[in-house]
Amino acid sequence: MKAVLNGLATFALIMSIAGIAHADDDWKGGDAAKGEKVFKKCQACHTVEEGGPNRVGPNLHGILDRPTASKADYNYSSAMKAKGASGMKWTEENLFSYLEKPQAFVPGTNMTFPGLKKPEDRKDLIAYLETAAGHTK
Repeated sequence: MKAVLNGLATFALIMSIAGIAHADDDWKGGDAAKGEKVFKKCQACHTVEEGGPNRVGPNLHGILDRPTASKADYNYSSAMKAKGASGMKWTEENLFSYLEKPQAFVPGTNMTFPGLKKPEDRKDLIAYLETAAGHTK
């Protein structure tokens, strides 16, 4: 019986480590077509086309791998500027975390959107932002 329990404990440990390793790439594998539909929640405040206007939020064209708060023609919150000054870039992983709960990821951000709770919605939106900006992988 003890051997079975030890085996189960070892299995549980391995699975939790595998889960942690998998969590590092949870943002991968979105569907851009589905992400375009998710973006409808964003378009009241953001545009994504090249040369598109800023709205309440900045235009998001080319956001991937762009330094945070670096769009010259947009007035970012102090909190977002501080993130940019710290060297943060909008990687897929950072966007995945930010989009879940923006206020928690950047306390003090002006973005009032509560976030996208479903990981699939966040992955799909990131895939759409990549496609809309002409990124290819």
